[in-house]
Amino acid sequence: MSLLDLVHKSVIIKFSDVARNQFNPEASYAFRLTGVDAMGFLQIQDLKPGSQEAASVPYWINKDLVREIYELDLAKKKEPLHYTGQTPKPSKAKSPAKPKPAKPKPALTPSPS
Repeated sequence: MSLLDLVHKSVIIKFSDVARNQFNPEASYAFRLTGVDAMGFLQIQDLKPGSQEAASVPYWINKDLVREIYELDLAKKKEPLHYTGQTPKPSKAKSPAKPKPAKPKPALTPSPS
């Protein structure tokens, strides 16, 4: 299978030992492959955990860092997947700020001259 067949699909990537400082070589990572160039780079996009929805803008990696790449099939996937994309945390609705009561200013008294 050509890498071009995987473009615009969700893929599983296993990284080589060279990428150990950023990725665990034994782990399977889920990404969307968005591009391939002739210079040996893959354009990937992080996915949100548990879905195939993009979580970031695409970025380029060197394909020499990749040990395995194949199409993600959630129905057949048995081992746990690692996602590098973050799901946005739901924001808590804030109650409107309570207006502070205006403090009365002391009346000016004339100073004795």
